Amino acid sequence: MVVFCAIYGISLSPNRIAGGPPTLAAYLIGSISALTYFFPVFLAAIVAANFAPKSLLSRTLVLGLTVVISAFIARHLMLSMLGILTGRHVGSSWGSEMRLSFVMCFLGLGAMLLLEREQIAAEALHEAEEQRLNIARQLAEAQLQVLQMQIEPHFLFNSLAHVRRLYQTDPRAGRATMQHLSRYLSTALLALRDSSIRLSDDVELAAAYLNVQKIRLGARLVLEIDVSPEAGEARVPPLTITTLVENAIKHGIAPLSEGGSVRIVARSVGQTTSVQVADTGRGFQTSMGAGVGLANIRARLATLHGTAAELSLCQNTPQGVIATVVVPTWLHVSRQ
Repeated sequence: MVVFCAIYGISLSPNRIAGGPPTLAAYLIGSISALTYFFPVFLAAIVAANFAPKSLLSRTLVLGLTVVISAFIARHLMLSMLGILTGRHVGSSWGSEMRLSFVMCFLGLGAMLLLEREQIAAEALHEAEEQRLNIARQLAEAQLQVLQMQIEPHFLFNSLAHVRRLYQTDPRAGRATMQHLSRYLSTALLALRDSSIRLSDDVELAAAYLNVQKIRLGARLVLEIDVSPEAGEARVPPLTITTLVENAIKHGIAPLSEGGSVRIVARSVGQTTSVQVADTGRGFQTSMGAGVGLANIRARLATLHGTAAELSLCQNTPQGVIATVVVPTWLHVSRQ
């Protein structure tokens, strides 16, 4: 507005009105007079904009009327100031300056309405994006809950099947296993109600599950766990490690008469944490990697971490399978 008044002030300079040559003093007087004229109009339009209707037609009519009234009043004040500064009376007329001033006022009003429309459109777009993100977040949470519900019966049915076989072959071992399993499930099922837990807590659940399996397998199962403190703080879906351990025992170690070992190692490097579940079982089979448990882990990792997490399988040496889960190290959440 100040720049416009500096330009518009040329047409309002007292010397030009009197027909004389323009001077610096006359230009400054005209610019100040223009500022005195347009500032009240601008201020009146801003105040009226806070109370004007929201619809475009009604708002334009109200603000247009405000501009006309405030322009007449400001014009009278400006001419009075010019008379004081020049020491002579300056009459009011519908000359070129008057018409130009009204044109400029309405051009300014049009620009203001256009900016308001753009701001409203930007706010509507922002609100729509917020709603889209909220819907996507709710959908992800619902999807994660469905996946959690899928893994609960999958894990329970397999565990109860082990207990049933033990009761048939060794009732004492079956009763001991049931006691361990009951204590384990009381903790594991609570963890399944959360979308994520610390890796160290998930490894503890896997170790508890392996202790249950040791009753059944005895010396045929060897367990080794090595998780660094930094890696233990990463977040994983509940029972991620237990599902990998369960697959290692069911498909790799249990079918071998000599058994085998399960080794859990977790390390953090930079912004990623990797955990490996390595077994010395039979190795890859035709259906390896296509089970419900592994598909569930991949889906839950994607829901929790997006593309920043992954699950991969590779051959162990000299035999067995290595399952590797990679998750972000930087996503730490305080323990609940």
